[in-house]
Amino acid sequence: MDLGAPIDWPQAFPPQEYAERRRALRRALAGAGCDALYVTTPAHLIYLTGYDMVWHHLRCLTGVLVRADAEETLFFDGRSHATLIATTPEIREVVWFENEDDEREAVRTLVEACAARGLGRGRIALERWGYAPHATLMERLAQGLRGTGAEVCDGSHFLEEIRLVKTPREIAHMRRAARIADEAMAAARDALRPGIRESELDAILMERMLRAGGGAPAIRNMIGSGPRSGTHHGPATEREVRAGELVFIDFCACVHRYHVNLNRTFSLGPADPRWSELMERAAGCVDAIRAAVRLGEPLSRLQEVADAYVDAAGLRPHVWWIGGYALGIATPPDWCGRHWLAPLHGAPDRSLEPGVVVNFENQFDVRAGWSGGNGAAYIETLLVTPDGIEVLSELPRSLVAV
Repeated sequence: MDLGAPIDWPQAFPPQEYAERRRALRRALAGAGCDALYVTTPAHLIYLTGYDMVWHHLRCLTGVLVRADAEETLFFDGRSHATLIATTPEIREVVWFENEDDEREAVRTLVEACAARGLGRGRIALERWGYAPHATLMERLAQGLRGTGAEVCDGSHFLEEIRLVKTPREIAHMRRAARIADEAMAAARDALRPGIRESELDAILMERMLRAGGGAPAIRNMIGSGPRSGTHHGPATEREVRAGELVFIDFCACVHRYHVNLNRTFSLGPADPRWSELMERAAGCVDAIRAAVRLGEPLSRLQEVADAYVDAAGLRPHVWWIGGYALGIATPPDWCGRHWLAPLHGAPDRSLEPGVVVNFENQFDVRAGWSGGNGAAYIETLLVTPDGIEVLSELPRSLVAV
């Protein structure tokens, strides 16, 4: 089929940006002694090619083969996605899975294609930690590759390391997402009134973000009111908000799949002064980070400064979580990057350099019977620039009564 179908809408990036990403991956593969990486993580497919598909189910082996020794890439997919592929300019060569319902045939097709291109006895990396496909299918693929004499290794983190530092074009998308997030949060704030349902607030957020040119975020919007204000990771319900209650709103706006996180807590009418005082003190944590943290220091320095501030401010007894993680391209079910301010699961403690983007959270739970709710929080998205750390939201972090 023709892979050069007319494109009549703006693309996220010019061809040279995608080409440089693939070059960076090839350099990383060569440095690690790998001959190729078969990329299956949905966010990574977008990052390398712009291919944005919504049904990466557990038996879906869609992916792109990137070699260390050649610029050409080889895309694998079923023919049901032929239009998507034809309208993704960075995909230039495709091998089709002729029977999309037969994962064993898909494995066989992929293994034979690798062998035909001289990789039968090569060292091939797979993304074992991606959300799709299922681990069982990845193991079948690994066994098939080993059957031709190939060595299979884990390549889950090559692209996470490359993606951490954003280019100016990526940052431009994230700045736009930040503006959309502020507008959506302000719209939800202005709509607060007794009797409004949490789900109505959710609808307001989504309508404002989509009308502004954003996309659906990789995690559902998190909204909680009154006794649910401290319900971390809880979606909106049909509950009606009441006067005197706290309302917790946490979501990401995204542009071309680039996410910017924002969380604020509001009070419907005057708040218990203890909540207001807690959030006023907590708001200074971001200012302390901006004053103390310098370029070139490790990500964990942000965590260190934040923890010291929270302890000095006497907030520790109420802390649920203080921390953050890298943000960027993401697809459902998660927008969290591999790199956290307090490094987890063997990830390196990367340095702060211009182009790094992380969120930063101050989340508090109070079970002492304060009126209005049982939790309050704020989340900022922080951009590292040549001049230091920039806060992407312009909204106040303190508790706002409406």
